[in-house]
Amino acid sequence: MPQPIDMRRYTQLKAAGELPSPRGVALAIIRLTQSSEVSLPELGRVIKGDPAFVGRLIKAANGLVAENRRAVVSVQEALMVLGLPAVRTLALGFSLLSTYRKGACAGFDYQRFWSSSLLMALSMQGLAQRVRVVPADEAFSLGLLARVGELALATLYPDAFSRLLADLHRSPQQQQLSLEDGAFAMNHCELGAAMLIEWGVPDALVQPVRFYEQPELAGYDEGSRGASLMQCLMLARAIAQLCLAPDSEHARLMQPMLRVSSRLGLERAEFVALCERVGRDWVDWGKLLQMRTESAPRFGELSGAAALDEGRGLASEDADAGGEAAEETPLRALLVVRERAATASMRGALEAAEVSVFEAVVAGGDAALEVAIDVQPHLLVVEWGAEGERLVRSLRDTRLGRGIYVIALVPAEDDALLLAASAAGVDDFIVQPVRRAALTLRLRACLRTLVLQGEIEREREELRNFTAELSIANRRLHEAALTDALTGLPNRRQAMESIHMEWAASIRHNRPLALMVVDVDGFKTINDAHGHDVGDIALRHAAEALRRAVRTQDLVCRTGGDEFIVLCPDTELAQARVVAERLRAGIEAVPVETGGPRLFLTASVGVCMRTPDMDGVEALIKGADEGLYLAKQRGRNRVVAIQAGADGA
Repeated sequence: MPQPIDMRRYTQLKAAGELPSPRGVALAIIRLTQSSEVSLPELGRVIKGDPAFVGRLIKAANGLVAENRRAVVSVQEALMVLGLPAVRTLALGFSLLSTYRKGACAGFDYQRFWSSSLLMALSMQGLAQRVRVVPADEAFSLGLLARVGELALATLYPDAFSRLLADLHRSPQQQQLSLEDGAFAMNHCELGAAMLIEWGVPDALVQPVRFYEQPELAGYDEGSRGASLMQCLMLARAIAQLCLAPDSEHARLMQPMLRVSSRLGLERAEFVALCERVGRDWVDWGKLLQMRTESAPRFGELSGAAALDEGRGLASEDADAGGEAAEETPLRALLVVRERAATASMRGALEAAEVSVFEAVVAGGDAALEVAIDVQPHLLVVEWGAEGERLVRSLRDTRLGRGIYVIALVPAEDDALLLAASAAGVDDFIVQPVRRAALTLRLRACLRTLVLQGEIEREREELRNFTAELSIANRRLHEAALTDALTGLPNRRQAMESIHMEWAASIRHNRPLALMVVDVDGFKTINDAHGHDVGDIALRHAAEALRRAVRTQDLVCRTGGDEFIVLCPDTELAQARVVAERLRAGIEAVPVETGGPRLFLTASVGVCMRTPDMDGVEALIKGADEGLYLAKQRGRNRVVAIQAGADGA
């Protein structure tokens, strides 16, 4: 078992200087979310004190919303999507980013650090949505803070840490963690883990952060939650390194990533699509955070090149014969025979053709299958018989085995034998004893097949990327069609769809449903007196006031001009009137700052609740409209419901 974190040493480091810590609104959010009695509206009011954090919070929530769901547009919705633990950690991470964009450590690249941390956050979010080892919102926060120990060392010991980084740059073969242990008696992984513990991050998330750069020390059982989370962190770090590396390094860094993603159970195409989205989101987030980013690598092309590299390994004589040029990465061939002595001539011919050769002697059981799964050969040469047929059939039943090129060694060109081999999944055959010319010919055929497979996979990947981009474009168009451009609220079309949906649910489950129509008083006068620009400012102000005042389950929509609809599911008339009064007061309470005249708005509200005698949605809307009409008649700036026993302001 690994040793526990030395918290005494952490206390000493903490006493040596000021560790990175949250400030301002973020600190208030963290303290507020530690209370079990905190309400979402109360938390929302605190969050709105930091407009920059509001934008980041909503964007983080939209990263978790399914493509066919309406986009998150308000703080309340973001809180519902993310949950309190994730909001607390996001506030912490974004506060550190805002406060520590630069510092005194000359050798520490603060911009690169935060860009890498953002890439890790987005990668962890994408991986968590697929591997499901931890909620995606927690994964984003964990990725953002995984390297906070480095920031802490740069803050506490700017000169010493700068010298350490310079030594590491001069001698890259050295281990950074070892240098840190020698210099500070604690490395950045342990320091970061200790900081996360102090900030209240669960231990199950802290330990993978502590060990993901030294996985051999973790002691996790293979396949455990901790091991999977640690591998996700390793893969997220690798994605970040590739995105920030020079183009010349991309191909070299891609291969190990594909292997780790395979261990996590991700299909290659699925992993490449994840990386492509991380690259796109990285650029979008960079604009929001005013952070330096670059053009994301073309992961589809890198994956296709990796597939070709795995499948290429021409014999040197192929180049002399005018064939395709040899690649540095050789083919892997597995020879499965009854006696090892029978492989001598084949091994020589294959190695002369720059093929890496592995052998398995068939002695019954599943030994040869285990070797094949371990080696993952491009070419399988199998001595045909009952064991050989069983091996080929077993491989063809696996995803790995379907892409292997199989050559059967047969004693003679017997039609029945060849037909049986073909039915089992054999691609080609060689008659024993093996002739070198025949083996070379088969190698060329094998290579051509693998190259074609790589090209097909690239084309499929391009098609998948195109389909994904088209889906995103369609989703954005759909969102735009349902969103009011001026206020960002759902528009009339979205309002009608939601009203019909909630109407049906109300009838089906016998639940109450209330609707409000809100109208800004004297809006035409504002437009006539001050112009449409000021009128637009007033409408945005009213929309924001409504957003702040409604409950989490309520839906605010702008239906046109200065009119808004508020839909209140599971709400009786008395409750709806309380909410309506809060809306009215919210609009009245805060003056509109236009940069010119200071305006004071009021609003009239009509309220109606669904009753069994109503024929349909139109009757509900008409009832709220009639209430609005009465409110205007009675002097404006009031709430009216016309239903029996509720008539009045």
